[in-house]
Amino acid sequence: MTAAPVGRRTLRLRPDWVWQLREGSALVFVLWFAVAIPLVVIGLLLEPRSVGWMMLAWFLVLVAFTVATRLAENRLRRNWEDVVEQMGWHLSAVEPALLERWPFPPFDVDPDAEVFDVTVGRHRGREFWTGRFRHRVRRRQLGFDFLDLEVERPLPPLQVLPASLASVAAASLLPLKLSVEGLPESYRLFNGREDLALEVFHPRAVEALAEVPPIGFSCEGRRFVVVLAAYRDSRTALAQLDAACDLLDLMPEHVWQAGEQWAATRPLNEQA
Repeated sequence: MTAAPVGRRTLRLRPDWVWQLREGSALVFVLWFAVAIPLVVIGLLLEPRSVGWMMLAWFLVLVAFTVATRLAENRLRRNWEDVVEQMGWHLSAVEPALLERWPFPPFDVDPDAEVFDVTVGRHRGREFWTGRFRHRVRRRQLGFDFLDLEVERPLPPLQVLPASLASVAAASLLPLKLSVEGLPESYRLFNGREDLALEVFHPRAVEALAEVPPIGFSCEGRRFVVVLAAYRDSRTALAQLDAACDLLDLMPEHVWQAGEQWAATRPLNEQA
């Protein structure tokens, strides 16, 4: 099954904020108190007897928000489970062995990182693993969705992320800005050679990527892992799966050759 193109949607919140809000992190309570304190002050100045009711109403807003996010997440999960069943893929709760496949940024920065909600299957002739990655970024618990695609030849070390995903996944504080013509969002190079990164974003690849919300990737050797914003609907997830396969299928031969040259300099146990 090939997903239909997905129109680009404007994100109202940054992906790192969305993750924190949807995961019920401390940010939710910080925002609650940030509104509650002015409400108390206004209530005391205007009508002290109404302060209790105002706090109760605002607490119910927090409860309603929490319930709504859980219902939305359950709906996304059920829809994806239907896709997995239709496609004959396999869904598991966790897959800790995946972490051993990715000894490169951003996956190797936090020793306590974890993966969960993993789906394993084949798509367009490639085996893939997709799920959610949770890690700590500068004292904040963050995460994103990942898509690990099987590759037949080694790739050079590269980590390229759209600006919107840099805060949830980046392992470096000093990225290099990439200007990719044809994509509305700017990209950042966190690891690897700029010339190779720009070769990956050739016009045909840009055309495929322009049909879906922004995606980034980290690769090294025979590992190619796409970085995606979390909490996507199944239609978007399928479209991004196709776009990621297109990105690999359209990879310039010169990039593959650079990967083979890089792999030739590495110990055999690092090339597996």
